[in-house]
Parts: sequence; C-alpha cells; structure tokens
Amino acid sequence: MFCTKCGSEMPDGTDFCTNCGARMGAASPAAAPAEPASMPAAGMPPVQKKSHKRVVIVGMCVVGVLVAGSAALALTGVLGPLGQGNSSQITVLGSDEGSAEHKDEGSAKEKPAADEDEADEPEQTGSSVKVDLNDQATYAAANLFLSNFTEEQFARDGAGGLASFDAADGLSAEEKRGMTIFVFNHLLENTTNRVERGGDVDGKSYASKVPVDSMKREMNRLFGVTLSDDEMHIDADGGLPDNLATRVTVRDGYLYFNEMHGFAGSPIPAIVSGAEDLGDNTYCLTFEAYVALSYNGISSPLISDVPESVYGLPADQLKSTIGADSTPMMSGTAVVKVTADDGAPSFTLQSINYD
Repeated sequence: MFCTKCGSEMPDGTDFCTNCGARMGAASPAAAPAEPASMPAAGMPPVQKKSHKRVVIVGMCVVGVLVAGSAALALTGVLGPLGQGNSSQITVLGSDEGSAEHKDEGSAKEKPAADEDEADEPEQTGSSVKVDLNDQATYAAANLFLSNFTEEQFARDGAGGLASFDAADGLSAEEKRGMTIFVFNHLLENTTNRVERGGDVDGKSYASKVPVDSMKREMNRLFGVTLSDDEMHIDADGGLPDNLATRVTVRDGYLYFNEMHGFAGSPIPAIVSGAEDLGDNTYCLTFEAYVALSYNGISSPLISDVPESVYGLPADQLKSTIGADSTPMMSGTAVVKVTADDGAPSFTLQSINYD
C-alpha cells in the first residue's frame, strides 16, 4: 500500500506512515491531490485543452470530407438535375473545382456544340429580294412585266439593233434609238389617251406627240434608265421617203414622232417558267410567249385589256383564258433587276434574248 500523503510504499495493514507519520487511508484535505500534481509537465498542454483541440480538428476533417464529397458529387452529375440542360454551369464547375480530367471533359463537351451551332447557321448568299414564282402575286407581276416587251416583240430578230440589249453595260446610239421607238409605240398601243395628234416642227411634219415626261417615266419603269431630250432625238433615216423615215424630236415638253402606229397583229403575252438568282438582286427569267386571240369578248386583246389577276393563272389556264394555243410564238430569257415593293417585287429589264 502507499501513503496517500507522501506516496511512500508501506506494508499492508500499516496504520501510520513510517516516513511522514500520516495516518494511512485517512481522508483529509491534505490527502486531496495537490495543485502541483495536477499540472502537466513543462511544454505539454493540459489534458482538457488537448482533448478539445482533437475534437475540433476531427470536426474540421469531417467537414472537409463532406465538402469534398459534395463537390465530387456535383462534378459527377449526382447533383445534375439542378444544372440539367445548362452547359454553362457545368463548364464553370469543371473549370474552377474539377481536376484536369474534368476540365478536359467539360471543354470536349462544349466545343462540339459551338462547332455545330456555327455549322447549322446558313450562309448568307444570293439576292436579298427573292423571286418566288410559286407566289401568285410575284408570278403575275413577272408575266405582266415581260408581256410589255413580247407584245411589241422588243429586240426580236435584231430589230433596232437590240437583239442582245443590255442596259447595265451602257447604251449605244443604236440602242437608245431602238429604246425610244419601242417606248413610244408601247405608249401608243396601250395608253392612247396620252398620245396626241402631232404637227409641224421646224418645217417638218410629225404625225403624233406625247408628253416627254410620260416617255421618261415609262422608260425608267421598264428599263431603269432615263434618256435626255437630246438622246431621244432621231434624224430621218437616210434614203427613205419623208413619210416612211423615222424622225423623233423634243420641243416644248413633247416628244414628236413622225409615225403613228403600234404593233401590227395580235398581242403576245409572256409566261415565265423559271427564275435563276444571279446575285445582287438580279435574276434571269425564262419565258415563252403565246399569241392572244380573245379575252372576255375582245378579239386580239391588248396587254392592258387583260387584268393582272389573269396573268397570275397557271400557264395552261392563262393560255386558255386568252385563247392561245399550246404552241409558243417565241421563247427566250430576260435578265431583270428586282426591287422590293409593298406587294410583289418590281422589275426593270437589263437584257433580253430569244432562242
């Protein structure tokens, strides 16, 4: 047994300590552990504090494991429903928190999507103004526009030097002459109220006259060009009698013409069958033209006698309505410039050629 005061070992049954004289086994204030005995050795933390730190450290490790586990779950898709369908969230997580493998996977998932988006975007080509012949209004406008030229057989068989007419390349003197004669006859044939009886100018007789502004407006509408007064002047054809020679002059706001005639024979409306986009709002129209024999009780109707709605009919119905047979009188191609309008597009002729 040991003395509870000094700690000396005593034989069992000893009543008093032979070293300090204290009563063995007696409870006394002195028998309580002294304060120095409760102090730890130098440099060692108290047991209680040591235990507290251990708990905190263990707790922090647990939290760290939980945080790391949550991040891993988010990266592996277990938390995916929150970000499902949102690739940008996945990319951010992979970039900031994930391993190099996750980053590579995130990049690999994103790049194909971006490439696919670029590949799916249509390239902007062709004309901004579209000519869709399946659209009835556009089809009717194209038919009616070209009928202005086929009715008078403009530039057919090289007449007037316009077999390969092309306004876009500039106009020769011969082309200006042919255009002037054509527009005058076109007005005479379709709008006789604008054409008046002529008179004498500078000692020469002219059969008819038309306001020069009407000539210029119609020329601009059909060809997209406007000739000056001097450019429309035509001297008498050499070697022909005065009554047969073509003379044109401008005086006092009128264009004087020494002939009064229009197209001889039945009108020839055009039916457009194709439109090829050449770019820059320019199209090549393929057409056929048929002789119009009758319409609504009118024999050999003029182009202006037939309403635009008829020009919008399918080819077979259009031919039937104007009394044309199945054989075209002429066919060819026409290059036109197209501009947008409130309804159907508008056209101006650039060139026309016949097969």
